[in-house]
Amino acid sequence: MTTIRHIDRVLLPVPDARLAAEWYASEFEFQIARRGSKEIDLKIHDGETWLTLTEPEEREPFRPQLHLDAEGHVPCFNFYTHWVDLHGEWLKSRGIRTTETMRTPYMNVCEMADPFGNVVGICHEKEHSLFYTPSPRPLPPMFHRILAVFLPVKDLEASIRWYSDVLGFQLHNHWGQGADLMIGEGETIVTMICMDEGKHRQAVQAMNGRAYYSLQSSDIREAYRQICGKGVAAGPCRNRDGIQLFDVTSPEGLTIRISEKEMISVG
Repeated sequence: MTTIRHIDRVLLPVPDARLAAEWYASEFEFQIARRGSKEIDLKIHDGETWLTLTEPEEREPFRPQLHLDAEGHVPCFNFYTHWVDLHGEWLKSRGIRTTETMRTPYMNVCEMADPFGNVVGICHEKEHSLFYTPSPRPLPPMFHRILAVFLPVKDLEASIRWYSDVLGFQLHNHWGQGADLMIGEGETIVTMICMDEGKHRQAVQAMNGRAYYSLQSSDIREAYRQICGKGVAAGPCRNRDGIQLFDVTSPEGLTIRISEKEMISVG
């Protein structure tokens, strides 16, 4: 799948995209990159993967995006920060609820809740980590990019094969109960977390058929042709605010958005 370049967006449901964009821009200095009819894209510092705030469709109730696994502290995605302390005290001073920081030899992580009930991870990778990003000193702003999108999987080996064969992901790190995969030269990774059947079912049901990340294709028609040619059922190509996109569903029930490459001015 040479047409799939990288993860271009993580998708976060909000009841009002304009108000949510104002909050994220004011608290974290995210920049508005694009306004759609029900979506607003935000650029995170110099990161290539954007945060897309998306409103529910008509007559569809708003449901915040929670953990994929609350007990295991697995969010849908996380922000990367150069700051070792994850800005815990500052977030607390702003009334932003966070979990206790979990420290490992490779990273410090926690989760925060935005005013709309969404759970988002925060991560600082240490020097021993495969995904450490060197910095001469802590740099503003708070968050610098999207580090990882997390996928709940039941069968890790079968999932690695499917995402590699169908979408062109590349296995980068395998630690037994999970794996990190790369997408082209993209900076945002996919981290698969192996779950038992009950937790996996809950994670998939919580998504309710909604994609929470988007893959960018350099040729949307060729991507559609290749995926269908592999016997994978793809939803119809559709236009959303001038962008061509379609959805596919993994064998374990997660919805994935694939969208065309576009030119966007930030400001």
